[in-house]
Amino acid sequence: MAPGGWALGRLLLTVAVVVTLPTRPAGSWGTRIIGGHEVTPHSRPYVASVKFEGQHHCGGFLLRARWVVSAAHCFSHRDPRTGLVVLGAHVLRAPEPTQQVFGISAVIRHPDYQPATHANDICLLQLNRSAILGPAVGLLKLPRTGARPLKPGARCQVAGWGSVSDFEDQPPGLMEAEVRVLGLDICNSSWRGQLSPAMLCTQSGDHRRRGFCSADSGGPLVCRNRAHGLVSFSGLWCGDPKTPDVYTQVSAFVSWIWDVVRGPRPSPLPRTTESPQDSREPQQHWVYK
Repeated sequence: MAPGGWALGRLLLTVAVVVTLPTRPAGSWGTRIIGGHEVTPHSRPYVASVKFEGQHHCGGFLLRARWVVSAAHCFSHRDPRTGLVVLGAHVLRAPEPTQQVFGISAVIRHPDYQPATHANDICLLQLNRSAILGPAVGLLKLPRTGARPLKPGARCQVAGWGSVSDFEDQPPGLMEAEVRVLGLDICNSSWRGQLSPAMLCTQSGDHRRRGFCSADSGGPLVCRNRAHGLVSFSGLWCGDPKTPDVYTQVSAFVSWIWDVVRGPRPSPLPRTTESPQDSREPQQHWVYK
């Protein structure tokens, strides 16, 4: 090839690589909670892992011995009967004597969950038996009924096992990052007015990349030792201040949660198959985590 042709070919290859980079799977740019650290093993005993086909898929938190709270979108296009919930874990890729593994008896998604807009992205998982509580497996409280909304700037922690993809390694253990609550009005301007009032946003607070990444969905945002958020979605780049992380605001669903937990026994799993609206693809300018 002539020198000019070689240079042109190299330029076209570079352009092609740049153009195709954003097409990689959501969150594949980061392997774990972004800008965080590994926690002391079992110091967050309420964090749950939801697995499908032996792989960590989403997070959640233990509310009662037989109930886990997670994100509704984690079960879109998934058969809950094939899922497992792991409690008491720190390193998911290795067996630990503290781990307890459960089947899923029922998945109760919020009746107003909207996949296309991510509104009401919350669900309850009923385990096939009760967890044994102890140092490695514990409960996380909900916000108090009638509690005031978190003020912008409030410090919270988000934890999870991060991204598991063809492009990334697994994190060494459960990861956590400290983030700060961002006012919904400011957050909504970044998201072009597409957020609902029952959502909650966070940012790093120092313009650095810090927050959640893919496979952290459903994990809790803990503020003042209570679950105030559930990881829902963010932009293509994990922890990017330009697209603040968005959570389901748990305080908006406290009454519904207790109605389900204290109510009659849920319907069996065959009745929790997806409705026609669940087949709709989410809008492409945001990315489920």
